[in-house]
Amino acid sequence: MIAVRRWLGFGGLLLVLLGCSSEQDRQYFEQQKYFFLESLQQIDAGGRQLQLATDQRAVTEALAMLDQGLKTAFQVERKFLDDLDLRLGKNYQRYFIKGVENYRIGIEAGDEQQQREGLQQLARWAEFWGTERTAIEARLIPG
Repeated sequence: MIAVRRWLGFGGLLLVLLGCSSEQDRQYFEQQKYFFLESLQQIDAGGRQLQLATDQRAVTEALAMLDQGLKTAFQVERKFLDDLDLRLGKNYQRYFIKGVENYRIGIEAGDEQQQREGLQQLARWAEFWGTERTAIEARLIPG
C-alpha cells in the first residue's frame, strides 16, 4: 500500500513537472518566434528607411534600426530555426545576418565592395525566404 502511494505521488509529481516543461517549451517557442519575426521586421524597416534617406540624420536613424534588428537577430537560437526547417538556421545566419552585417558595415565604411557582398548575401536569403516563407510561417502557428 505504501509503495502504491509513493508510486502515485511520484506519478503526480511527474505530471506536474511535465506540465511545467510544456509551459516552459511554449514560452521558449513564443520568445524565439518573437525574436525571429521581429528581427525580420526591424531589418526590413531599417533597409527601407535607408533607401529613402535624404540626409545624414535619416541615414543614422536607418543604421540604428538595422543595429536593433541585428541585436534582436542574435537572440534567435539556431536550434529553434532548425526545428522549424533544417535549412532555416544555416540560411538565416549565413545569408540574412551576415548579409545585413556586411551591408551595414560597408555603408558606414563607404566600402562599396562590402555593400555588394552584403546585398548578394541578402539576395540569397530572399531567394530562400521567398520560396519557404509560407511553410515556415505556418509552423510558427501553435497547433
